[in-house]
Amino acid sequence: MRLILLFILLISFSKASSAHKNIFSPNLTPVLQESKSIIYKLGILSLKGFVGKGSIQVYSIIGNKITDIEVQNLSEFNLQIDLRKNNMYVIRVLNNSDIKTFKIIVD
Repeated sequence: MRLILLFILLISFSKASSAHKNIFSPNLTPVLQESKSIIYKLGILSLKGFVGKGSIQVYSIIGNKITDIEVQNLSEFNLQIDLRKNNMYVIRVLNNSDIKTFKIIVD
């Protein structure tokens, strides 16, 4: 009896999972969001994936604010900033209603 119940349970589970895979029409393509990231290289802080106006805040790892900059176009943002090597920093990017926080270690 247990084997029959187990068999029925497995069959119903496989049908449910195969039905779940076919929920979306093959004509629909998923929309991929561009990932948001920051790059600090050769003393320049750059943003990737952000649009519109906003503000960039740079903090030391202990919470001291290093800079706070208002930016009109985040997609073209590059900032020349000297950050000490072998230290960790927190970068906050605020735009519209979105806030992204990044931690970086400067090598």
